[in-house]
Amino acid sequence: MKAGEILIAKPFLQDGRFKRSVIYLGEHSAEGSLGFILNKPHGLLLRDIFPHLRQGNFPLFDGGPVSSNQLFYTHTLGTALADSLEIGNGVYWGGNFFDLSQMIEQGQVSSEDIRFYIGYSGWGRAQLTAELESGSWFNKPGSYQQLMSVAPEDLWGQELVKINPGYKVFSDYAFDPSLN
Repeated sequence: MKAGEILIAKPFLQDGRFKRSVIYLGEHSAEGSLGFILNKPHGLLLRDIFPHLRQGNFPLFDGGPVSSNQLFYTHTLGTALADSLEIGNGVYWGGNFFDLSQMIEQGQVSSEDIRFYIGYSGWGRAQLTAELESGSWFNKPGSYQQLMSVAPEDLWGQELVKINPGYKVFSDYAFDPSLN
């Protein structure tokens, strides 16, 4: 497992926060792991929390339960955004928010370039490995650009079927079984 891979919640993972989640790993080492949930819109736009960003029409996503009062972002802006940290394969996270704000206001950033998260998902030493071994997650390489092009509500099912076409039955099953 390494940064840039994705975690796909297995169909029977019932944790309310991570049920049907697809997580992009931004960091993975012996010390721990960090990632962002890609498919759980928060219901707010960037301009809702930063009203001075008139062009801030970017949706916010629930990145995970850690630091849920902080904003994080992954992007493909590269070194055009100072202080960004490279994850790999042209994908970065973080960077100078003042510079990013100016880029947004000047129309230099599109929703295909960046995704914003409230909080992140984090695991301590060996915790994620233990969760993988216990059967909570699938993990596999993921193309950030392809992941960003899929509607959030379709992402889990689409990634699940890539692992095994027989899992389509799970992706079609209602999030809340009582709705069937």
